[in-house]
Amino acid sequence: MDDREDPTLIFFLTLDEALPVAFYTLDRSLREHGLILVPVRIDELQRLVSLTEQTKITVLASVADARELRLYSDQARGLLKYLLKSRRLTFLLLSSFSRLNDGRTFAMTRNFFFLKYPIHTRLLSARIARYHLLNSDKNIKWPGGRRAGLGAVA
Repeated sequence: MDDREDPTLIFFLTLDEALPVAFYTLDRSLREHGLILVPVRIDELQRLVSLTEQTKITVLASVADARELRLYSDQARGLLKYLLKSRRLTFLLLSSFSRLNDGRTFAMTRNFFFLKYPIHTRLLSARIARYHLLNSDKNIKWPGGRRAGLGAVA
């Protein structure tokens, strides 16, 4: 990572007071790619989307057991529907359950992605870093060449 560049923040949706073990392992692996994982609660996420100047916000959520599934369904699923419509939020759901029926609900938004556990942390962080690189503002360029000019008209 270049020292002159600001670090890129990726947000991790916390469903409980304590951070899961997945947060710490993923944070360590993402730092190798120049990305910093920041925990955020669902109410803070709503404020973040509405108040930030960032054009794209990437959020990860991990649902590994039945308790986290219940918390995700109760807290996040209803509000997520409205947050994804803003198109400023990209949501990556990591789950050991099947698609949780969210794929059908959020399919039209095209900013919801599902990744099935178990997945190796290095592979996951490489995919997230690649996704972020492809969707960053620095990578968006006009696909055509330079505009033709008249040259030196004397």
